[in-house]
This record gives sequence, C-alpha cells and structure tokens, in this order.
Amino acid sequence: MAERTLLLVDDSMLIRQLVRKTVSEAGIFSNILEAEDGEKALGIFLKNKIDFIITDVMLPKVNGYELIAAVKESAAGKDIPIIVISASRKEVIDKIRGLNMGASDYVIKPFDSKELLARITVFIRLQDLQNELREKNALLEKMSMTDELTGLYNRRYFYDHINMQIALANRHSYTIGCLLIDIDYFKNINDTCGHDVGDKVLKGAANVMNGKMRGGDVLARFGGEEFIVCLIKTSQDGAVNAAERMRKAVGYANLSNDAGNPLKVTISIGVAIYPQQGLGSSDDIIKAADNALYCAKNGGRNRTAVYSGLAAWPKNNLCKDKKECI
Repeated sequence: MAERTLLLVDDSMLIRQLVRKTVSEAGIFSNILEAEDGEKALGIFLKNKIDFIITDVMLPKVNGYELIAAVKESAAGKDIPIIVISASRKEVIDKIRGLNMGASDYVIKPFDSKELLARITVFIRLQDLQNELREKNALLEKMSMTDELTGLYNRRYFYDHINMQIALANRHSYTIGCLLIDIDYFKNINDTCGHDVGDKVLKGAANVMNGKMRGGDVLARFGGEEFIVCLIKTSQDGAVNAAERMRKAVGYANLSNDAGNPLKVTISIGVAIYPQQGLGSSDDIIKAADNALYCAKNGGRNRTAVYSGLAAWPKNNLCKDKKECI
C-alpha cells in the first residue's frame, strides 16, 4: 500500500471518530491527521505532505470554503482530492459552491460509512492513475532528450539548449563557448576490441567528462564517438581551460575499472566562442568548433584547438594546411 496521509477536519469529535474508524478499518491511509478548525488544518497542511482531505463546511476561525480555497491555491494542494461533509440544509447551494472552489465531492451528514468509503476509493484510484500518467510522461520527456547509451543529453536537446543560450547571450551581452569532442582512434577500439568495449569506452568517457562540468553548462552526445558542450558566460581562456580539464581527466582515467587491465583513451577537442565575426547561428558555431577539432586531430590528436575565424589556436597545434582551419 502506498503511503498516504489524510487530513480530517471537523469541529465534531464524534464525526472525526466515525470517519477515522471507517478509513482505518479499510486500511486506505497510513497516517491520519486531525484538526477541529480551519486555522489549525491550514497549519497542519503547510507542515505535512497531505494526500487527501475530508473537511466540514462550518468550521471555527477559518471555514471549509476558505480552507479549500487556500489549499487549491497552493502548488502542493492543487491536485489533492477534497471531500466536503456538511449538515447544511442548503444542500444544493453549498454543494455547488464547494465544487466550484475545487472540492472533489460532497457528502451530507449524517452519512453512510460505506458510501463515504466508496467515494474516497474512487478518488484514490483516480489519483493513482494521474500519478502513473505523470510518471510515464516524465519518462517519455526524459527519453526524448537523453542518449540511451551514455545517459547524457542527446543532439536534439543540445540544439534547443544552445539556441536558447544564443538568444540570451545576444540579449544580455555575454559570450558562450562550444566544445566539440572526439574520442581518438575510436574505430580501432571497435575493430580490435569489439563494440561492447566501444560502448564501455563511450559510457566511461561520458561519465568522466560529465564530472568536470560546471552547473548550468550542458554536455551531450552529438553522435557516434562525438560529444558536444555548451559553456555559458565564458571567455576563450575559460573555454580552453574547461576543454583541457576534460581532456586530461579522460586521458588519466582507466575506463575498464580494472587496475590489472587498464583501458585508456584520449580525446581531441575543438573550441568555438560566440559571438564572433562570421558566426550567426548554432550551426555556424558547431561548424567552427568542428573545424577546430579537425585541426586538433590533424595536429596529432589528444589536444585542444580553438577556432579564431582565421586559424586554430594554439599555433603549435595548427593543421599543416591552415586553410583547413578557417
């Protein structure tokens, strides 16, 4: 049974005892909290995780309608089922008022215990279905933005993120960095060690790089053995430092987790900074980072190169043909 807490509100101790006995015998709630007035009920609601409320309308200090309104206006209470119980002779008027304010159902005193239990059960079932639907929607949303193998963000999410960051950078006049990362000689790993080892390398490298990320920056799998990073509010030096931290961390890591049989790889990284002349879109930025990555790989791999609009940096990492770096 799921852990559920009922908040029972009524100024009549006899009614509270009757409701408590009814729900306790059914084993619906693991915890029952009671209040004899609306003010105390609000205090209990604010201090506890409440899953269900049964309340009278006529209450001292804060009446049942005011209690319902306060609960439904809160983020924690908007989906909580509320059953109103009342001895009011203005049955239809009070019922409509309660339902309009967010109550789930309305029961007139004196009530039949079996009927009250049946009504409670209906709303608990609906609540369970709603929770299940939320969980499935959250899973689908996560799957839509997550790479299945590495658990990192995927290419689609990265494009949405960097496009948003470009708009914010333009509005607030700050720079962003893009790192395009490639695992060196990855094809050889797959060919000689098999795809299972290749997958292990991808997951291990992803974990190591993710451990070097700042809050707010995003690392994603771009495709194959390529990864990509969006760095917010960073200078060129800051982007290079971030790239070097990741490159060194991956180079030092043993991705097999076996000291006797170490599995080590290196990565090459291309860096592009926005804004920069000639770079007007996310595609431009990524292409610039890709050009710098080409220079890093052509210069010997296991290094970082930066796109400057004219050539890659640092000079000792330039491609033999500088035109390739433009």
